[in-house]
Amino acid sequence: MHEPRVNSVITTHVSLFFLPFMLYFLDMNRRLAIIAALLIAGIRHTCDGQSTLPDDTGFEIVKTSGDIAIHERWITFPKSNPPVRAREVKGVFYAKATIAQGLDLLRNEEKIQQWQSHVSKFKVYPQTDSTWYEYSYHDIPWPVSDQDHFLIYRIEQDIPGKRLFVTFESIVNPILGPIDEDAARMTLAGSWTFEKQSDKIKITYRILSMPSSIPKIFTDPVIRSNMMSTIKSYIKLVEQK
Repeated sequence: MHEPRVNSVITTHVSLFFLPFMLYFLDMNRRLAIIAALLIAGIRHTCDGQSTLPDDTGFEIVKTSGDIAIHERWITFPKSNPPVRAREVKGVFYAKATIAQGLDLLRNEEKIQQWQSHVSKFKVYPQTDSTWYEYSYHDIPWPVSDQDHFLIYRIEQDIPGKRLFVTFESIVNPILGPIDEDAARMTLAGSWTFEKQSDKIKITYRILSMPSSIPKIFTDPVIRSNMMSTIKSYIKLVEQK
């Protein structure tokens, strides 16, 4: 199945080896045309290999309210071994704010409880201009135990004033994020996408979590309700002037 790919690579390398000799015998217009074609092919290959657009297949809308839509799908959790099927929730919504304001709210330690009421501890550890760590402790009502997580956030794509794509995933850091015996450590992955649209920004929040032992009949309404209330609180707060 992979032979055509290998052959095409070999052919490309051979062609590039003889390219200087070929160009020597061509007129200037043909030389420029060949060079332009090679540059375009190289750009396409680079974009294909570095795409930061998340896969959207398989999502179904499970809850809506105004301009807010919550989607769900079940996929294999990244890097799980053996493979584990996990729920991914996606919230799509809009806010009258800038992309910078949307990003700043994610890292604001003072305002976190205003849009995530169940969070009792929250700490951000800046690393570089495009990466930071986050620790969060969640007070969960009985009979579910409290939960916490330690994540790394990465700005994967930043088109100033137009689009910002941020990913996050769980990592192990015994110094900044030691295990708390009173909480169950969550394994998470997801992203935030901010896109400028006229006088608003479109925000897409995605989160993938390892499944719990609690039956879906109980977890489904709680997860969807919490996601909706969290998004509404986020919108209200980010739109404040």
